[in-house]
Amino acid sequence: MTSSREYAIELDATPDAVPLARQALADVEPALPPELVRDLHLLTSELVTNSVRHGKLGPEARVLVTLRLTSDVVRVEVSDPGPGFEPAGASTPTLYQQSGWGLYLVDQLATRWGVDRARRTSVWFEIARPPAEGSVASV
Repeated sequence: MTSSREYAIELDATPDAVPLARQALADVEPALPPELVRDLHLLTSELVTNSVRHGKLGPEARVLVTLRLTSDVVRVEVSDPGPGFEPAGASTPTLYQQSGWGLYLVDQLATRWGVDRARRTSVWFEIARPPAEGSVASV
C-alpha cells in the first residue's frame, strides 16, 4: 500500500500567489532530492502564474494549489474558476520570447501532465520520485 500526504493552499489570484505557493512547498522539501525540489518550485510557479495571468479571474477569485506526495510520485494541481483552455500541446518557444515558457517547461520536466475542466479549470503535473536509497526495484 502506498502512503500519501496531501497539502492544499488557497491563494488570492494576484502576483503574490506565486511566491506564496512556493513557500507552501516547504513542508515536503526535506523528503525530496534537491533536483526534484527545483523542478517542483519551477513548475508550480509556472502554473500559478498562468492562472493569475491568463485565467481571466475577477478580484474575488482564488487559486487552489494541491500537492500530493506518495512514495512513487509528486502531484501538483493548480485550479481556478476561469474559463479554461484546450491544451494544444506545448509548443517550443523561441529564445527571444519573454513568455510562453510555462507549459513547455511542464511538458519537458514532468513525467505526466494534463488539464481537467470538470468543475474548475485544473492543470496538473506529476513528477516520478526516485526510489528510496537502499530499496530494491522489482522487475
